[in-house]
Amino acid sequence: MSTFYRINSKSLTEICSDILRKAGVPDKDADIVAESLVDADLRGVSSHGVIRMSIYLQRMGRGVIAKNAEVKIVHETDSTVVLDGGYGIGQVVSQRAVELLIKKAENSNLSAVSVRHSNHFGAAAYWASQVLEKDMIGFVVSNVEPLMPPPGGAAAKVGNNPIAMAIPSDKEKPIIVDMATSVVPLGKILAAKSKGQAIPEGWAVDHMGQPTTNPDDVVQGGFLFPVGGPKGYGLAILVDILSALLSNGAVGTDIHSMYRDFDNPNDISHFFMAIRVDAFMDPKLFKASVDRYIQYMKNTPLAPGAAAIYLPGEIEANNKETNLTEGIILPQTVAQELQSFAEEAGLDPALIAELTGNPLHPEKANV
Repeated sequence: MSTFYRINSKSLTEICSDILRKAGVPDKDADIVAESLVDADLRGVSSHGVIRMSIYLQRMGRGVIAKNAEVKIVHETDSTVVLDGGYGIGQVVSQRAVELLIKKAENSNLSAVSVRHSNHFGAAAYWASQVLEKDMIGFVVSNVEPLMPPPGGAAAKVGNNPIAMAIPSDKEKPIIVDMATSVVPLGKILAAKSKGQAIPEGWAVDHMGQPTTNPDDVVQGGFLFPVGGPKGYGLAILVDILSALLSNGAVGTDIHSMYRDFDNPNDISHFFMAIRVDAFMDPKLFKASVDRYIQYMKNTPLAPGAAAIYLPGEIEANNKETNLTEGIILPQTVAQELQSFAEEAGLDPALIAELTGNPLHPEKANV
């Protein structure tokens, strides 16, 4: 039975940031990556958390993620930008995109940034949420390597491209939608693998197109199912168009697998959009309306067996409040992997010891 460990989020951020620095990532960029990954774990989205450190480091070591890429503006208007990420770290490229997005929106009411030649950027919600404090609505999508066949097809042609949207509120928690266009994201398959768990039927098929409950079958060339069949497929295509076709980036098989191709950059594309609420109405009035809408949804009579009504992003926000106080829970495989990276990097032994200093029984870990 797997062991789990609980660690303070600040310590985990410091460890990850220091590991990245020792690997040659500039200080500020290392902080950006570490903070985004730990934020995913804080929100309970471990599929996009520090579990990704290993693959990032491997790909940096092979030179297919540029540690210090120059992010260039290749086209610009008053309200839009096209960025070339230079095959840099996805989070670093995305932080530059969000900064430009906010600056453009402050002068243009609505702004958009399309990005080519980037890498995996973590959880899409992290980027969509950054505009909330500016009283803006955030919209973020990204394409990824082909993981889903079109309906009726027997080969993967489109990624399970994520979509995120963040809506500001007043006293209530903001509404944050973050979803893959597959039944589940690949990260959930990886998280199950890290815990030694099977995956439910209906999530994926192996490379022969046969249903599987073994996460290894999916990682080693299997396919994911589009959510809602042709609906998820259609949404994934829209993401390809906004992120890649609009930036002249890569699509389909021109995008290389993050986990199977270590000779070529991932080469994925992103799209970011910000909408200033005050371009439509008084932000205070809007946020009060969002609060009322949230209460309207929460006042729904409960179905038998249901405990509560949640708005999108609310469970993750609750998780973050809890984990900031109690610490983040890591599976043994992830904790020991980080421990190995930290030891190789020569980090403070006392800091390294925090990774496995608080073991939890799986039942107490509640995972």
